[in-house]
Amino acid sequence: MIKNIKYMLSNWIAWDKKSLVFFFIRVPALVLQPIVTAYIPKAMIDCINDGVTTERLILVIALLSLLLTLTIWMDPFMSELIRGGARIVRMRYAVIAFRKNLKTDYVNIESLEKREIQKRAEDFYGGRWSGGASFIDTCSQFCVCIVGVITSSLLIYKVDFFMILLILATCIAQFALLKIINKKIRENLDSRSKFRTKFDYFYKMSKNTDACKDIRLYSLSDYFIKALSGSLYQLEKIIAKYTHQSAAFDVVTAALNLIREAVAYVYLVYLVTQGRLSVSEFIFYFGIITGFSNWVVNLVFSYSQIERCCNECAAYRNYIDGEDTADKGCEFKEKDIKSIKFTDVAFKYPSAEEETLKNINLEFHGGENIAIVGENGAGKTTLIKLLCGLYSPTGGEITVNGTNTAEISKESYFDLFSAIFQDYYFLPMTVAENLAAEMNYDKEKLYSALEKADIADKINTLENKENSMMDKEVYKNAVDFSGGEKQKLLLAKAIYKNAPVLILDEPTAALDPIAENELYLKYNELTKDKLSFFISHRLSSTRFCDRILFVSNGQIAEEGTHEELMARKGAYYKMYQLQSYYYKEQEVAENA
Repeated sequence: MIKNIKYMLSNWIAWDKKSLVFFFIRVPALVLQPIVTAYIPKAMIDCINDGVTTERLILVIALLSLLLTLTIWMDPFMSELIRGGARIVRMRYAVIAFRKNLKTDYVNIESLEKREIQKRAEDFYGGRWSGGASFIDTCSQFCVCIVGVITSSLLIYKVDFFMILLILATCIAQFALLKIINKKIRENLDSRSKFRTKFDYFYKMSKNTDACKDIRLYSLSDYFIKALSGSLYQLEKIIAKYTHQSAAFDVVTAALNLIREAVAYVYLVYLVTQGRLSVSEFIFYFGIITGFSNWVVNLVFSYSQIERCCNECAAYRNYIDGEDTADKGCEFKEKDIKSIKFTDVAFKYPSAEEETLKNINLEFHGGENIAIVGENGAGKTTLIKLLCGLYSPTGGEITVNGTNTAEISKESYFDLFSAIFQDYYFLPMTVAENLAAEMNYDKEKLYSALEKADIADKINTLENKENSMMDKEVYKNAVDFSGGEKQKLLLAKAIYKNAPVLILDEPTAALDPIAENELYLKYNELTKDKLSFFISHRLSSTRFCDRILFVSNGQIAEEGTHEELMARKGAYYKMYQLQSYYYKEQEVAENA
């Protein structure tokens, strides 16, 4: 808890020093407010009893009222200024989390467990009253309460020490209850993250333009509503549980307050009847005791809020400080790839019981064209993600030109690869910025890539050419490319980057047969002097590769050229025969 308080305080001071001034103005204003409120009737009665002039009475009341007005005005004014600083601090925390999301290891983005941790971290900066934002205001309230308790204690001590003990005893009971409630809140927040992640997923998918087509055409609306309702029901159960606990706490607190106020009132009346207190002192001290009681209650509550902020901060730091391999390693300065070697490489997904890949031993050389084929779920995509550094091996090692990839920084390693994946996403930027992945691009180089990808003619027909915006969800005048055109744009993007390793994951999936054949004819030109990897389900499309890897059950089952694998008549041969039979049947049906 102390470490998290230091963390939040240091950030607060670093990011918004002006709030400190508002903080120190607000504390005395809030402490004086209840004291002045209690003192005004005492001063009036004392003036009347002393027989002062009307002018003197009006002057005393006016000055005290002015002081009270000033303290009352100062609180919301300073409070709003402090909350303005809190918004700055909250956004700073959000930016740090945003950067973490962009830099964290890719496996953390895919892992459900890691996404739940990320969702739990959002509680710290995700709203106006989140821990990161409310910590400043809570600290202010806490300091106000401490000063108020000390000041009131000094005044009450003159009456009777018994009153202080009574109030403290009831407030200790409240504090113990608050500790129990805070523990329950922390447990509820931890369990809530799981269902919030699911709720957010279904809610996001319901607005996804790609998913909407399937949802409507296949009448999946009821399923989505049911899934969303199920997650919402679980969330409501958690919230209801917390609400019942809070309600029970409020009932007990109200009872303790009633007992405390009643005993204080009866005791003060007794002191008046015994002649130990005047009527004006009775009014003043009753106000002070009530104020002291509120200070202690608010002190306990403020402490519980600080504890809540610390719990949220701990979850936030657990995510932010999570170890990533992306920031580790040195820069890889070699531009030519002589070899990439897999030695006893294995990979297991977080929380998975079995390894997806096991005992992979491979070596690739610069200039080779490699095809990776196999059934769905065999491990092809995982192998590629390991190759290009999105995943790190959980066993064995991968070396590039003899250097272990674990010793190379991710940013430097990613520079070695141009990739076209099945799942792609264009950002709401211009065509040129999407392809060049930078604001300042080489126009000549860009159009050379567009020409090679056979998409330059399409770009030249656009009103703004390469400066046309993409993504209709953001820009209403954005260009809406077809699936095949997007595939060609991705190819142009890979060509523009001109990295020494080219990865094509089902690059012809959205192309028509003519465009697919044109790509095959250009393949040697595109992969000249590069180490290339071609992933495909169509075995007939891999014949032009130097070597074919047939992946099965997380291992390399067969390896060789198309002719060599066909001669063996193993798994590759059987799959090829099945596909050939299908294509022949399809051809006959089309000609009939």
